[in-house]
Amino acid sequence: MRKLSCQEAEPLLEAFHANELDGVSSLAVQEHVEQCPLCQRRLRWNSEADNSLRRLVEATPAASSALRARVLGIPREERRIVPVQFRRNALAIAAAIIAFLAIASVWYFGMSRPAQAMAFVENHNATLAKSEPVELRTSDAAEAERWIHSRLGFTAAVPRAPEYRLIGARLCKINKTPVAFLLYEHGGESLSCFVSAGSYANVRGFDALSENRVRTGTCEGKNIAAWDTDQAGYLVVGNLPRESLIAFADESARNFRQPAGPVR
Repeated sequence: MRKLSCQEAEPLLEAFHANELDGVSSLAVQEHVEQCPLCQRRLRWNSEADNSLRRLVEATPAASSALRARVLGIPREERRIVPVQFRRNALAIAAAIIAFLAIASVWYFGMSRPAQAMAFVENHNATLAKSEPVELRTSDAAEAERWIHSRLGFTAAVPRAPEYRLIGARLCKINKTPVAFLLYEHGGESLSCFVSAGSYANVRGFDALSENRVRTGTCEGKNIAAWDTDQAGYLVVGNLPRESLIAFADESARNFRQPAGPVR
């Protein structure tokens, strides 16, 4: 049997979890998951999402007698604007809509939060596992800025923090969006810095905010931090303590220079 790659297995994980695959496909996915820690985590997220939805449905109360009375108390002439088949099921439809909105809220604000942060952590782990993690090897922030502009078409200041040594840069994709990846080293630990032309304000997975408005959090055992400037959004991932990530952001902000026009 041909072994599946992560790219082939990932779209099948939800159906595999729901036992909707045929025997051959199910066996192929199972063999892949047993050997792939990344897909094991993704399958675990699916299971946790199902459990959360199940608990929500079980905890959703039935319509109260007061609500039923209010619905049935609508004057008959006003009820005529609703077709007969829907009038009889109005209470059930309303309850279904409320339940759907509640479930959607739990999924979006609960399950999507770690999934979005996880995309950066997964890229961090995959990049560091490469024999050559950067395309451009340089310790010159100005050279990295010119490289980012030539590859992505936007001008962004590369973080400059004296105690964090710039190793180089590469391009990556987060949720199919091209992003600049900068690799730093500090005290023997690697620090990944993702730079985007857009803001990272909507990325989920942060649970604290520093005095200088640096958002911090933890995902898959890695500490993460994010902040925005007028030119770009920055998100860093590493094993360093949160305080070190905040210090990196603060030091970078103090040393940022505003690029004078397009970088050539």
